[in-house]
Amino acid sequence: MRRGLWPGLAGAILLLAGCMPASRPPEASPLLPPGAEGIDLSHHNGAVDWTLLATEPFEFVYLKASEGTGHADPQFQTNWASATRIGWRTGAYHFYLLCRPGLAQAENFIRQVEVRAGTLPPAVDLEHAHNCAAPGTRAETMGELRAFLAAVEAEYGQTAVIYTTPAFHAEWLAGEDFGRHPLWVRSLSGPPDLTYAIWQHSMKGRARGIDGPVDLNRAAD
Repeated sequence: MRRGLWPGLAGAILLLAGCMPASRPPEASPLLPPGAEGIDLSHHNGAVDWTLLATEPFEFVYLKASEGTGHADPQFQTNWASATRIGWRTGAYHFYLLCRPGLAQAENFIRQVEVRAGTLPPAVDLEHAHNCAAPGTRAETMGELRAFLAAVEAEYGQTAVIYTTPAFHAEWLAGEDFGRHPLWVRSLSGPPDLTYAIWQHSMKGRARGIDGPVDLNRAAD
């Protein structure tokens, strides 16, 4: 089990987060082959029959690992082992809560996801649904998010992916210099207007081995 972040390291991360340089717009899809199809999964999808799922023409999967400061997705470890065994590009994501400290959330994610070579970059899920109200000012809230991102990127050595919706992006992320982070955008009515690396185009997909609907994603062309 990993120890918590040292106080000195935590302070350095906060300082780094507050001094990050202006960022450049991401390329269309630095993560995946153009047009690659994939899914994302959490415990809400239940137990997965990976033998059947492996017959689907997907190339990648993002798996929920954690939420907030204390929740670990109970299906994460099983899903991770199965996804990597069948050879899919695999990544983990954290559901970020606006009302919880960023560094503590990063520690929760890091506890669940061991550093592994060849994986997709870590992703942070930023959306209004099932979230909580930010207790501080906008500047304080963005500072907590930057601290989370800095800690995760220091741990994994990769630029984190930001999953979001157009509405959340417009309210919280636009104009905040997050442009260096590849965007994974949910847009169910058509391609996003935002520059994206991954487009979540359906929450009602079907796939062998999964009971019920599953989120469908496509890498930018």
